[in-house]
Amino acid sequence: MNPCYFIPGSLREAALQLRRGLQGAAADFPKNDFVCIWSSIAYLYPGLHPDGFDDPDSGWPRVIKSFAIEAWRRAEAGELADEELYACDAQWAGLYDRMNEHTPQETARREEITKQM
Repeated sequence: MNPCYFIPGSLREAALQLRRGLQGAAADFPKNDFVCIWSSIAYLYPGLHPDGFDDPDSGWPRVIKSFAIEAWRRAEAGELADEELYACDAQWAGLYDRMNEHTPQETARREEITKQM
């Protein structure tokens, strides 16, 4: 299985991906589209963790929990690699893009993960 990656280029791009996702059922999206939506959730909501989505105190908004359920279903079926389930690069990019100041190392990291796509 070749993992696919998606790092939103901006808050706007991530929001557009999520909006597209909310127009359909999570299970109906092909893998690449699902990963784009799932990575956009990680980008927009960096405080959420896939492991605790079903905990009542997890902070997961009800409207996007279906994507966490589907991500776990796909992961357990061998359809998502760990790096796709745990979209930490997208999460990190979302934090980076909200910061006002960046170190040279942070900027280099952002450029590096953007090139992975």
